[in-house]
Amino acid sequence: MENKIRNELQKLYHTGDRVTNKELKKQIQLIYDRLGYKVKAKGTDIKLYGYSTHKVKIRIGDKRFDGVELTII
Repeated sequence: MENKIRNELQKLYHTGDRVTNKELKKQIQLIYDRLGYKVKAKGTDIKLYGYSTHKVKIRIGDKRFDGVELTII
């Protein structure tokens, strides 16, 4: 199961991608649901699937949101 989740995430996110915490959690949950993994997603779950993260602020319009910059390890 872990490899399937990792493959799905690597299709979506690449090294250097920046994503809001909210969007990351949502995408992980969609993958879990699609694969029948009955767990509630957390943004930190991405670290379980071969990524390291660095906290960043992401500007969307005139607002700033908490997010992460991803690196595949």
